[in-house]
Amino acid sequence: MRKNSELCSSSDSPERPGDVPAAVAVTPPLTEDFVREVVRHQDRLREFIRCLLFNQQDVDDVWQETNVILLKKSGDFRLGSDFWAWSSQVARYQVLSHCRRVRRQRLIFSEELIAALADDLHGRSEEIDQRRVSLDACVASLPAPQRKLVELRYAPNASINEIAMSLGRPAGSVRQTLYRIREALLACVERRMAAEGVS
Repeated sequence: MRKNSELCSSSDSPERPGDVPAAVAVTPPLTEDFVREVVRHQDRLREFIRCLLFNQQDVDDVWQETNVILLKKSGDFRLGSDFWAWSSQVARYQVLSHCRRVRRQRLIFSEELIAALADDLHGRSEEIDQRRVSLDACVASLPAPQRKLVELRYAPNASINEIAMSLGRPAGSVRQTLYRIREALLACVERRMAAEGVS
């Protein structure tokens, strides 16, 4: 449980919540309700993809591709039905398609493992969403210096050595502080989840 929560709760992307990738040419006309659904599920879709792929650039690429497909196939979606079920299936197929393309270039998960992970994540999507909300609240409750350190660590292309230099601290000290902060955040998230009745 801890492994999944740590994997799926952190964020290391420069995109802002709710950002939609660059506009693309779309065949069917887009309704306001459909666009609202796409925007509302951006964070959730990106986290779903991030839990299935290692490489940050791969995550960004597949997320973009998924949004292109969603917009192109907007006419296939029936308003009032489960947008998350439909869009996460599109994301799943895009992950599999991406892995087939890069299979010869690097070590990747097998399609069977990706399918199993996707099924597990899909079944636990509400729990993952609740963990993210809890994590956001726990980060917001940190003392300002600790919160700033977390923000520095998860900024794009940040490294421990660069952070240590900017703070005038030894790298080992920064690592130790981040370790203690992560432990405190995990405990905070678990307390909040228990209080909500989510195991």
